[in-house]
Amino acid sequence: MKIGIDVQTTQGQKTGFGFYVENLVKELKSIDRKNKYFYFAPKTEADFSMPKRFLWDQISIPLSAYKNRVDIFHQPCFSLPLIFRGKVIATIHDLIAIKFPRDIPFFSRQFFSRWMPFSYRKADHVICTSLHTKQDLIAIAKIPANKISVIPLAANDNFKPARIKSLLPKKFKIEYPYFLHVGTLNPRKNLIFLVEVFAEVVKKHPDHQLVLTGKKGWYFEALFEKIKELGIVQKVIFTDYISEDEKLSLYQNAFGFLFPSIYEGFGLPPLEAMKCGVPVVASDVSSIPEVVSDAGILVSPLDKAGWVSAVEQLIEKPQYRQNLIMKGFQQADKFSWRHTAEQTLAIYEKVFKQ
Repeated sequence: MKIGIDVQTTQGQKTGFGFYVENLVKELKSIDRKNKYFYFAPKTEADFSMPKRFLWDQISIPLSAYKNRVDIFHQPCFSLPLIFRGKVIATIHDLIAIKFPRDIPFFSRQFFSRWMPFSYRKADHVICTSLHTKQDLIAIAKIPANKISVIPLAANDNFKPARIKSLLPKKFKIEYPYFLHVGTLNPRKNLIFLVEVFAEVVKKHPDHQLVLTGKKGWYFEALFEKIKELGIVQKVIFTDYISEDEKLSLYQNAFGFLFPSIYEGFGLPPLEAMKCGVPVVASDVSSIPEVVSDAGILVSPLDKAGWVSAVEQLIEKPQYRQNLIMKGFQQADKFSWRHTAEQTLAIYEKVFKQ
């Protein structure tokens, strides 16, 4: 069979979607010598506007799929092409746009919370990355359970502890020790809550910094205003979007990883942190407990006192912190991109035979 995969998200400044597609394609090339693959990629690396995204999904892809005689099309991130006549598989990472529509600008909201869910009806099968997302799909999107398979993601093999402590890029002006957060800046990441927690922590432990890395998403201005209001501008470092090498260095040198997100379809950053030997404090909601399990400290994203206590435990209890690091290694080893690709290939073959 000939399998088509949309790889647009691997171009330009990759986020979680792009890393998923990149690693899935890499592993499929390694394990599948029998089937043929066609990769749909635009000529530009610039981020798509909503109109361009719609035209790409609904016009460019089906025309190219027809021309290249694709049997199965896998859309790993966005909307399904309604006029494509072959088999269609969707990876649905989360229902953020449906559950948190107010966090998304109006026109983007129409695409993500209305059009994309409508297009899912076209799917012959759906892959999701966590049991929590599967439950959401059944309850909210009304997709039958027998059409859904849960296939977890993984962290890349390059995420590992540094053999020799590397120097951080001077341009960031980061000092040791520091806590790290990785992710696009938007309301769902709960970063205003995080800086409020950190403001309490530094009253007792003023030598620590907080590093926020990731590109600016929606409504990030309020976060910077809150940092000024709390008087911790010198203690909070924002790096913006960074290279993979820079991100790895930030992980490897971090004292702890903080992830207070309100909702995640999977949540790769805590897994990446654990692979690098960084203890994790994370939210106890949505899919995050599936990723972190008992290898990190899980606290409600609404419990400020609980978060302050958890972060202070990492600082004040060295042996407890070390135990979390060891548990993190064991937990991270349960996930692999090879396993993700093998399960995905099994779905391709199952759908093709139906």
